[in-house]
Amino acid sequence: MTLPFIAIGALALTSCSGGGAGDTGPREGVDAESIVDVTPRGTEALDRLTWNLPYGEPSSLDPAYSASESNSPVVSNLCESLLRVEPDYTIKPNVATVEQPDDTTYVIDIDPAATFWDGSPVTPEDVIWSLDRLDDPELASSWSAHFDFVESIEQTGDKQVTMRLSQPDVTLYNVLSAPPGAVHQKKFAEAAGASYANPDGGIMCSGPFTLEEWAKGEHVLIKKNPDYWNIESEEPLAEEIRFTFNTDTASATTAMQNGEIDGAIAFPVSSIDQLRAGEGTVTFGRGLGMFNVSVIDVNAGPLANKELRRALALAIDYEGIREGIFKGTAEPNKALTPRGSWGYAEDVFQTAWDELLAGEQDIEEAKKIVEAEGAPADPIVFAYDTSLPEDGQVAAAVQDAGSQIGLKIELEGMSGAQYLPLYFDESAREGIHLMIWNGYLDFPEPVAYYNFFGSEGVFNVAAYSNPEVDDMIVEARATTDDEERAEMVTRVQGIFDEEYLFFPLVSQYTRVYQGPDITGATTSHAYLYRPWAADVGGGGAEG
Repeated sequence: MTLPFIAIGALALTSCSGGGAGDTGPREGVDAESIVDVTPRGTEALDRLTWNLPYGEPSSLDPAYSASESNSPVVSNLCESLLRVEPDYTIKPNVATVEQPDDTTYVIDIDPAATFWDGSPVTPEDVIWSLDRLDDPELASSWSAHFDFVESIEQTGDKQVTMRLSQPDVTLYNVLSAPPGAVHQKKFAEAAGASYANPDGGIMCSGPFTLEEWAKGEHVLIKKNPDYWNIESEEPLAEEIRFTFNTDTASATTAMQNGEIDGAIAFPVSSIDQLRAGEGTVTFGRGLGMFNVSVIDVNAGPLANKELRRALALAIDYEGIREGIFKGTAEPNKALTPRGSWGYAEDVFQTAWDELLAGEQDIEEAKKIVEAEGAPADPIVFAYDTSLPEDGQVAAAVQDAGSQIGLKIELEGMSGAQYLPLYFDESAREGIHLMIWNGYLDFPEPVAYYNFFGSEGVFNVAAYSNPEVDDMIVEARATTDDEERAEMVTRVQGIFDEEYLFFPLVSQYTRVYQGPDITGATTSHAYLYRPWAADVGGGGAEG
């Protein structure tokens, strides 16, 4: 990928078709014409907007930990990054402009008008502190791997910072538009100490909304910043936004239907038909997510035998899961990263995609493999998140697939709080052999996600180690030629496919609900990292 990032699609606006008022897709599934990146910006101001977070309460409002669909939708409206990602995944200047005089140098020029909520200017010292802290082991941010090649970050002018790398890194420009590029006020953060960005300590950023209150277990309240430095181009329509954390599908759906909740992104699939039948709108956007089943530790346990992993992969009813559980609101997936992540060299990715083994069901072949290899004596323990209806349904479908070929799979449901550590903590995964992997890319660049799955990668739950793969990932990050990089990425993709480290199921479209007369939400996955709520207001078109 050349820099700045090249968009992978054109901006589109919502259209109405079929179903309930404002329904933007057919009753059964989603057609391609109904997939959009953003809904039309509101035309009317709102006193208050109530927005639900289906994945629960944020664990922190620190951008360093903004890597979930609970934290990011709130943080993105408070803390601005140096660059801004648009709904169509293009990137533009924000708090700063970023230029590259060569492949290993980034010159960051801070906008002289940029100020924090307290009116003080954004300084090079703030920018340097914000970037440097991400590499602090004590902070333990999952974003730290993106700074592996950064050698120095220094002030080089009154409003300028220069970052120098040990080798080129094609992911870094994109990263500066995501939470790692967020700018904090150093003075405020250091004074708050360990309480920074939690309910007691507050936060100090430069975004269009300010943090008014975090009532633990109840809500996060943010308010329009009347002194926002960039208000001429991004004035929020809502005076305040109250984020709620209702994870109960039935009650949250009822609250959306009766108007207690004005909107939600990534609400459960099981709510789609009810919400489509009401007066609000359901809109689908281009997602960068993947819903896979991941194998835990391929070196030990009942799935250490690759042939048994292959047998289980062949037994899964992929089409049944996509159409029955996800109601046609997801695309088939065959790799760790989905088709939506192909931001360049699409021909290369398509050719490799066509050769992948994943996603094909063959029960008879699977039975033969298990008969030849022998079923393990111990059950295969499969963990899933009980707070997400689709997780339990997929786990049951995989359990059934296993039973058809002679593999005993034991399900272990966990609350969301219990489940989250499985992604990061090896000790939490002890005694578990499979897990639902409900993840997403931060931008359309596959190598940035594969980087997390190398031998030392934070998400390498399979404990798979291959020096060849590690070297290719590092080399791909440093390769600025799109075609060459795509060839490297797809070689890694093929190795993972042949090892059956995970079973790709689907890539979901982003699901957005907006109540009657509400419009403006970003519907692509870019909503996680941009101040999407500033555009949400009244004046939604009727279907």
